[in-house]
Amino acid sequence: MSDAEAGFVTGLIGSLMSIIDEAKNIYDAARHAKGQPEAFRQVAARLPLVIEILRSAKERASSLDNEEALAAIEETLEACKMKAENLKKIFYNAIRKEDDKWLDRYKKAVKTWTKGDTVEGLMEGILKDTQLLACEHLMGVATEAQVKELDEGIKEMKEMPLSLQEETGSVTQNHDGSGNNNANTGRGAMHTGNGDLYHNEIKGDAHFGSNPGEQVINYYNLPRTRHPVPEVSQGLTDN
Repeated sequence: MSDAEAGFVTGLIGSLMSIIDEAKNIYDAARHAKGQPEAFRQVAARLPLVIEILRSAKERASSLDNEEALAAIEETLEACKMKAENLKKIFYNAIRKEDDKWLDRYKKAVKTWTKGDTVEGLMEGILKDTQLLACEHLMGVATEAQVKELDEGIKEMKEMPLSLQEETGSVTQNHDGSGNNNANTGRGAMHTGNGDLYHNEIKGDAHFGSNPGEQVINYYNLPRTRHPVPEVSQGLTDN
């Protein structure tokens, strides 16, 4: 049974390598075109590293006979494959050699295919999955230099400016009564005034206060993030 499982895993690695290679080729065909977001260049520059490590991982996985280890590798590969497919879809739909309207097509592709995941967010996930393979599941398939490159790539993706940062959402607030009515549309928390601070990310309506005539009703449209943001209901009650 483990031979069949190893064969499936090596096939999965080969499929993942093909997807990433196709994404790289799409970018390379228009790498010098005007209008491309800087994040595209930075993401594409990290793709060869992933392919190299996956090639070594494929050789190692073919000789594994531990079903539990193979199952863990399969799970990581499936997650990585999903991210790689979404990255390829963005590249395919956004990249054109003949014009500079990449950003408009990029926005549409992110909305259509990835539910808010940007190229740098997807690439960060791909690098982390590759790191998991190289440093835990299949230790030794990456050189010390490659492991260092993975760390650097993850840090770069995490720290680079959001490629769609102009997509920051809006906040509409209705304030009936006295006191401050503050809104923060950027990154990080905002605390104005004295007393306890409760920091929650909110979707939908939020009603605070015991007197209906003095309630503050906030309608939040959260900013886009690198990864979908789960709904948080902590501290909210239905009225």
